[in-house]
Amino acid sequence: MRTTSRLALLAVVPAGGAAACTNPSTPAGHEGYVFRTPLVLGKMSYQQTLVGPASTGMSWRLYVVNVDMRAKSYKEDFQLLTRDNLSVAFQVSTRIALRTGSVRKVVEEYGGPQWYERNVKEPLRTVIRREVMEVSAIDIQLETDKVRQRIYDQLVGKYQDTPVEILSVDIGSIEFPTAVTEAIQAKIAKQQEFERQEFVLAKTRKEAAIRVLEALKVAKQQRIISETLDPLYVQRKAVQVYRTLAGSTQNKTYLVLPNTADGTGMPLVHSEGKRKVLTSADEALLKQMEERYMAVAREATVPTEEPAAPAPTPAPGDGPPAPAPGDATAPAPAPAQP
Repeated sequence: MRTTSRLALLAVVPAGGAAACTNPSTPAGHEGYVFRTPLVLGKMSYQQTLVGPASTGMSWRLYVVNVDMRAKSYKEDFQLLTRDNLSVAFQVSTRIALRTGSVRKVVEEYGGPQWYERNVKEPLRTVIRREVMEVSAIDIQLETDKVRQRIYDQLVGKYQDTPVEILSVDIGSIEFPTAVTEAIQAKIAKQQEFERQEFVLAKTRKEAAIRVLEALKVAKQQRIISETLDPLYVQRKAVQVYRTLAGSTQNKTYLVLPNTADGTGMPLVHSEGKRKVLTSADEALLKQMEERYMAVAREATVPTEEPAAPAPTPAPGDGPPAPAPGDATAPAPAPAQP
């Protein structure tokens, strides 16, 4: 009987030793918390970290807790009262990852693979709840990006010194009571109408400025013509007109009666009379008006609007190429009031 007991004990010892040998491994995208457990007495002790894919090889009583370190989206549903005491249902999707090399802290302080449910979920919901309750129901719809950014900033600040890394926050699936939905639609319609009126006003101001610029250009051209309007120039133009009439029709005769002392039929130019002479103050005022209305004409009506076509420049006709200098008696238009 003693021999049989000894043989049984010899058979159990190798079997137990084989069972105590392990080969812990960690898959890709995970980090492994490798620890050792004593055979009879003692405490579990941390040994090393495995960054997957990896394994320790055959070891004596080594085990591993694998934690997924990759980024994931965690969705939370809410139904809260906003600042104006209206019930709003929405969903917040938070994309979170664990920082590289933090698996030991995650296992020992944050609950291991259940780190989100045990240590992140409720604090995250508290931050979202607090931020959303500070805004009105309409603002959470019209200013979703601002609310989302505030939640993101709060979460980043809360977890910046922890293994948890907040990557992004998105708010969606917003549902309001019927009354709130109608109020939001009314506000959006009013805002669009206001923007349309602003567009019409800006376009009207721009068109008015272009018309003023056209008038200023015409005034400048008239001034150039009037300063060079002498009898010889008028006679030359008359000869050109008579020549055109003579060649434009057949079987017709044009008689030009003399109206001058030398017997020609040229138009008379009366140079007597008072003419407006622009002072330096008038010149400065006209220049100031042109600069002001040019700035208005160049303003973009809307960001996506195509550039307005430049104001057409009235053709000066066959007028003289340049003003005659020193003609102080040349007529000029009076400056327009701005």
